[in-house]
Amino acid sequence: MEHEKRGRTSSAPVTRANGDLTKEKILDAAEELFGAKTFDTVSLRDITNHAGVTLALASYHFGTKDNLFSAVVARRADILNRMRIERFQELDAGGVTELGAYLDAFLRPLLTQALSGEAGWKSYVGLISKVAMTNRWNELVRMNFDDTANMYMKKLRLILPRHSDEELYRGFAFTLQLGLQVITQNQRVDSLSDGRYSGRDLAASYEKALQFVTTGMHGLAGS
Repeated sequence: MEHEKRGRTSSAPVTRANGDLTKEKILDAAEELFGAKTFDTVSLRDITNHAGVTLALASYHFGTKDNLFSAVVARRADILNRMRIERFQELDAGGVTELGAYLDAFLRPLLTQALSGEAGWKSYVGLISKVAMTNRWNELVRMNFDDTANMYMKKLRLILPRHSDEELYRGFAFTLQLGLQVITQNQRVDSLSDGRYSGRDLAASYEKALQFVTTGMHGLAGS
């Protein structure tokens, strides 16, 4: 009996580990395909074929494609939120009251991860830009990002006391939209400038965008 008990105990962690590995493989495959294509053009079978697992396993771990999509968004959202909270706490503890510093603290984590060279983050940037730039996924964005965003909003009210709530909310929303356009390397500037400036130059685009949104937020007072 003791031998059997030891055998069962030792096999349990392996089973859980295998299950976790399978889930990660499915999430990675889904992230890559959703980032490259769209939610509607990717099927669960496409994902399981790409992950090298059975359709039954995807159904077992996630149930539906909607649930899997939500899990893909949430996985790296947790990382971004932690980075944003850490940066916020550092600024707050240091008594920083500069608007640009807080806008940068919110936007830069995604830029940092996009520049990391990790394929998963490249896919996620493509995915999250689609999610955030359409009303279809508003609830998913709210669930994963609004708590941290509202923490920043409270600080913006203190930094910009002359701004109305509407000016703050619209200004912050414009900031987020522009940030995503920059980080996804939108290349409209390439054609406008006949190639003299490139959206693929993330560092240059980001610094100009940060200057733009900081100045724009200040300029909204009493508008």
